[in-house]
Amino acid sequence: HRDLHSFPTRRSSDLRGNKHSRKHIRYNPDKDKEFWQFSFQHMADHDLPAVFTHIFNITKQKIHYIGHSQGTIQMFVALSKRNPIIEQYLDKYFAFGPVAYVKNSKSNLINLLDHSLVLQWFKLRGINEFLPSANWFQTDTGILFCSTFAKVCGDLMTQIMDGDASLDNYERYDVLMGHFPAGTSVMNMAHWKQLMDTGRFESFDYGSSRENIVHYGQSYPPAFNLNNIRIPVRLFGGASDLLADITDV
Repeated sequence: HRDLHSFPTRRSSDLRGNKHSRKHIRYNPDKDKEFWQFSFQHMADHDLPAVFTHIFNITKQKIHYIGHSQGTIQMFVALSKRNPIIEQYLDKYFAFGPVAYVKNSKSNLINLLDHSLVLQWFKLRGINEFLPSANWFQTDTGILFCSTFAKVCGDLMTQIMDGDASLDNYERYDVLMGHFPAGTSVMNMAHWKQLMDTGRFESFDYGSSRENIVHYGQSYPPAFNLNNIRIPVRLFGGASDLLADITDV
């Protein structure tokens, strides 16, 4: 299909911060900013290995990983850093709508972040959560609305990822909008903006040489070296995908 982002999938991407993952042993996501100090990089470093270990301990089998969108960038980070747990337990990796470089992304949402003061506005007001779950779409009324007026709900999705609405499966928009948006951290979106600004696939920039030295031992964020990947990767890109632009893929 020419637009892989227009299909509902069981996503491996939003491991923390979405409506299904808001619990913490110390932090309250509604009160504590510390809960939101993460990007996809931290999911790759901590969440993926934890999930892999848990699955392997139960199944005693190697894992087939299907990543979609942000679920792929996490795996690219983990494989670039040759995470030993991921390499030990991973069998096959399938990347749908894969993203690492996003310099050519035409997603209206990503471009909005890149060419506006949206994230600065969030920061100044002490807001740490980005696009929290839109509860109305997940009510019976919202689901009924999207099943009846699928084109309207589809137009919302188009702003983020969909380059050719004629390819969309409108019969499933009641399902899609029942899970979208689900929420993430402002820090995560700042990392996405950074990738677009620099054109590099690199670690999160903490904004000062001192902070970067604390986290990385150097004054600038290190790049993720895709040449380090030694696990076979199967890429599925869409020619009409606004977010995972085929040139970047």
